[in-house]
Amino acid sequence: MARVPRGQQTRDEILAAALREFAARGYQAVTVEEIAAAAGVTKGAVYHWFTDKDDLGRELQHQLYDRMRATTAATYHPDGDLLSDMTRAFQVWLTTVGDLGEARFFLRDAWVIPALDEGGRADHEAAVELVRDVLSRAVDRGELVEVDPEATARILMGAWAEATLYVLRTGRRAEAVAVIERLVGALRPTDTPDRTTQEARA
Repeated sequence: MARVPRGQQTRDEILAAALREFAARGYQAVTVEEIAAAAGVTKGAVYHWFTDKDDLGRELQHQLYDRMRATTAATYHPDGDLLSDMTRAFQVWLTTVGDLGEARFFLRDAWVIPALDEGGRADHEAAVELVRDVLSRAVDRGELVEVDPEATARILMGAWAEATLYVLRTGRRAEAVAVIERLVGALRPTDTPDRTTQEARA
């Protein structure tokens, strides 16, 4: 196993301590001094890596979402139909959100903090672009009813965002997954089988 450079290890320890503090007491209540104390480093060490608490919070939020995206991307089946892949991705994403443990409480708070919203919006726009491309290919392959991919992507990702927030707040995944499955399923031509549903029943 490769050794983590000391500087990177310190940065990771700061992020881990910040997550614990944010989850336990809420983002707004935690100071940089308290994060430094929880990580066992000086306040200067925190400022060496991060401009301020919001910069640290944005990086933590980005790392968590990146990890969730990687888990979700691993579920795609190259030989599967695109809508089934999309349904599966939503299922895995919402399950991962529910399994975040203490990180779920930080992301729940981060969702409504303007200072952390900029990075989240950039990530959201990237996701909309990805879904739009998937939907365009699905239309070309006859796997999707005739709808505008851009409009559909934005509406679906709006539903995804609300489903994510619902799971962050309540921890209840099954209800959110069921709604997303219905929404995506409604886009499928009636004579096209849903492989995700078939796999779940097998």
